[in-house]
Amino acid sequence: SLEMCDLLLSELKKLDDKQLLVETHLLESKINFALRNVPKAKAALTASRTAAGAIYVAPSLQAEIDSMSGTIHTEEGDYNTAHSYFLEAFEQLDQMNAMAQATKALKYMMLCKILDSLRAALQLSSSGNVGIKTSKAEVDLSGMISGKQGVKYAGEEIDAMTAIANASANRDLKEFEAVLAQYPQQLQEDLLVKHHLHVLKEQLLESNLIRIIEPYSCVELEHIALLIDMPLETVEKKLSQMILDDKFQGILDQGKGHLIVYEDTEKDRAMEKGLQVIANIDTVVTSLFERSKALRTMMI
Repeated sequence: SLEMCDLLLSELKKLDDKQLLVETHLLESKINFALRNVPKAKAALTASRTAAGAIYVAPSLQAEIDSMSGTIHTEEGDYNTAHSYFLEAFEQLDQMNAMAQATKALKYMMLCKILDSLRAALQLSSSGNVGIKTSKAEVDLSGMISGKQGVKYAGEEIDAMTAIANASANRDLKEFEAVLAQYPQQLQEDLLVKHHLHVLKEQLLESNLIRIIEPYSCVELEHIALLIDMPLETVEKKLSQMILDDKFQGILDQGKGHLIVYEDTEKDRAMEKGLQVIANIDTVVTSLFERSKALRTMMI
């Protein structure tokens, strides 16, 4: 598909057909995103927006461009910007009465709101205030689904995202998994929603584990599994991954079935800075050597 797009783009540039260039670059962006090549998807989308700036673009095509922009920003973690793009797409689709596409854009707006609110709350927890409970107000979606729009787009798609927001606000993994099981078509068939809900689930699990182990210096793994109501193997695997990812300092004593937690200490930056200085000196010496070599060649 990409090869065909490249050939088509080459011919369209010769013809200078801006309309088809916009559509083809947008298609190229979608293909690259489906292949998880976000940088190329972003570059193709930029080319599409550049070509679109020189011509009149139909509202339906502009909504597609805005929706793709929101998708890429969501993938990059810039949820506020993504929400803005999805809002632009939603407003245009709403005016055209494109119910299915508008509902999808509204669902993505809700997803961005949930991800942005929960990320802020989880970052607060990981910065030392472990165990702060996220209030429901922090992921309040009532403003998006109230009034005429709420009535117009009410349905299982919106209900599913509302249920996800409630489970996320409560930091309840069991409730979160129950919602995923209750709405498999609405939450699992959409690749963007499915991917980011998986990320959100992992963040909630890490947050709950950190909140449980925070008071302890040594705790039994079975006790952690009992408190979080998950299989011991799953908890042990997740804790080892968190230790490797430097989410907290500790070791797993598998012989005794214990988790030993160390107090956080400030990292010694002396070695890092020393290695950086040595690398900079190496760069300078190499540059001087190349210059002296060039001068000798000129003198000869």
